[in-house]
Amino acid sequence: MQVAIKKKIGMKNIIKALCITMLLLSVVACKKDKEADGAFRIDSVNLSGVKYLALGSHGSGNAKGEDKQQMLYSIDENGNMQLIAYNYLCDDDGLVSEISRNIGLTITQIVPVGDRYIWLVGCRYYCNDYSGFSESMQDRIRGMVQHSIDYSVGFLIRKSDGKIFETNFNGLPAETFNVPGYGNATVVCNNGYPVEGEISAEKLSKLGLINQVGNDIYLANGSYQGGLVKLKDNGSNISVINVLPAANIAYSVADGQGHLGTCISYEGNTPQVAAIMASDGTLPAIPGIPTNSATPRMHCIGGKYFVSVNAPIYVGDEYHGSYDSIYRVDFNGSQVTSTAVAEGYLGAREGVEQNNGNPYYVCDEEAYTWYSGNTLYTFNSSTYRISESTLPAGWPLYSEFDADGFCYKPHTGSAGLQSFTIYSLSTLQDESVTCNRSQVPTFNLLKSCNYDGGLHAFIESAIMANGSTVTIVTPVTGPDRGVSQVQSQTEANNNIVITTLVPLN
Repeated sequence: MQVAIKKKIGMKNIIKALCITMLLLSVVACKKDKEADGAFRIDSVNLSGVKYLALGSHGSGNAKGEDKQQMLYSIDENGNMQLIAYNYLCDDDGLVSEISRNIGLTITQIVPVGDRYIWLVGCRYYCNDYSGFSESMQDRIRGMVQHSIDYSVGFLIRKSDGKIFETNFNGLPAETFNVPGYGNATVVCNNGYPVEGEISAEKLSKLGLINQVGNDIYLANGSYQGGLVKLKDNGSNISVINVLPAANIAYSVADGQGHLGTCISYEGNTPQVAAIMASDGTLPAIPGIPTNSATPRMHCIGGKYFVSVNAPIYVGDEYHGSYDSIYRVDFNGSQVTSTAVAEGYLGAREGVEQNNGNPYYVCDEEAYTWYSGNTLYTFNSSTYRISESTLPAGWPLYSEFDADGFCYKPHTGSAGLQSFTIYSLSTLQDESVTCNRSQVPTFNLLKSCNYDGGLHAFIESAIMANGSTVTIVTPVTGPDRGVSQVQSQTEANNNIVITTLVPLN
């Protein structure tokens, strides 16, 4: 009996020991799996020795087998180009190299933001190889990839050190921004695909959708509801500060002297209040400028603020028409004042032909210009006068002009860019420039020719006879205008087509 009891107790101890062992193994396995399933995020890129960041597509498709998905490349001082490698942070340090090697991004557009950042718009993750990860990690990566396909994501790269910040703050970047006086301006993308052509930093600034004041970035926030947010770089992260809630339509105007202005709508989409940001971050109305139904429109022209209003005239409750006035806004320390300087309104008002909804153009040096039909109107920031002229027949669409009042039309042939025509709004004259291609080697297939507003140059990608790719840059301004130069060259058989170049300094 005692032997049987001892055997029974011994068996219980063995079972207990096995249970404890299995539990420990389970805990270890769970811990290991938990580590393998640790959180990870994109952190930075190495920009040491990099002269340009370039957006390009591979002729044979990417790792997912999809053709012409654009990726980010670096170009050094010697013109060498290579695919950007993203650095990741992960709770499990052992997985960092696997993640960095196997996970990448396809990108819709890259846009300079102020002088400190580059915006990667419409990004989607892809994974080259899942086999190096645990099943739980594979599920996480697939979920991340699918989420980016469904919604797309965006990132800011800080040019000084390559630090990356995700920009999907409260839905930013939105597909469509509503800008008072401009209507709905589609400037980013729709599910990762461009909607209305290429985006440039000057277009974003021109529409008041993005501005830099000091080291802070101001963004018009989101779809038809609007709003204004500030992005503040804290070194290791970016704070998102709501300057105006989404219920208030707003756009931002910066003068380069640390002042930020806006026109705000508190009801509907029509601006009602013109404001300059105070030192405490509030936006008080500018004294002396009519509010509410005055539909103010603000611009910075020649380094000075101007606000135009169309104000209704009432005698009692009876409407007696309206009057147009242009006010100059002045600063004396923190004191803001306004002075009426001219009769008129800067741009077409509601009910007036607006030429596809985007007829406005700002020349920062001296004048603000807009047109209705074939008539061109120009407000001079020094004389305060509005002049009228007639656009020449056959001129390009107004929205194609850049922030300096020029439009550049390329003329290409079998050997690439041959010449381009310059159209000037300030003189209403055009000029043809013949390109000097002496520094460009012979190639057998031209892939693209795009005007880059940030570089003020045409960019071409050409496939050489040996299968390598060269990127050709032709400036349209300065002493080297019209002189085509090879800025980068890939190895043979890469066939990378470059669409955008962003210089780092």
